[in-house]
Amino acid sequence: MKNIAYKYRIYPNKKECILLSKILGCVRFVYNKMLEEKNEYYREHHTLIGMAPAHYKKDYV
Repeated sequence: MKNIAYKYRIYPNKKECILLSKILGCVRFVYNKMLEEKNEYYREHHTLIGMAPAHYKKDYV
């Protein structure tokens, strides 16, 4: 089977840029929060924990 790669380029307008910035900011926040909690759990218990981003929906709307 042959590997195929596709490249896409988007040209968002100003309103879309603002929306993308908000979305990416939220994604970065959740990723960092998950990483922090996983590291803290590992330091305390010396085992890995499985988490999902949906875990944070209740706390951070």
